[in-house]
Amino acid sequence: MFGIGLGSLVKIGFRVSDHILKQQEIERSRTAAEKARLQAEASREKTIEENSRYRRTQLEDQIARDSVAVECPNCGATGNRIRRSSTGFCQFCGTAIQISGKGDICIADPVERERALAAEELRRKNGETVNV
Repeated sequence: MFGIGLGSLVKIGFRVSDHILKQQEIERSRTAAEKARLQAEASREKTIEENSRYRRTQLEDQIARDSVAVECPNCGATGNRIRRSSTGFCQFCGTAIQISGKGDICIADPVERERALAAEELRRKNGETVNV
């Protein structure tokens, strides 16, 4: 009636089975490759975050080493930390305080105060920490 023998049907069945198995293997390979790619990307992001955290910690340590706890010569407030060889501002009264490289403290002259204000404004615009 159909003209196809049992042997031909068996051969077709094997071919279909082989094709299905090959497709499944291809899909498993794609899934494994995608999983490996996602793991590599996650690892890369983790490394970037760890490096950033490490650099941030180093910068904080350097700022702590380079800064001095300062008592304001104007109001006597003690919560100020200012980098050596720079001018900062009292957190309480706003007095410009100049620190020498050796750590000597004095009220900044008007010209230095204006420079420090301009630098502080620039840091604010750039989103940097002010009065470190």
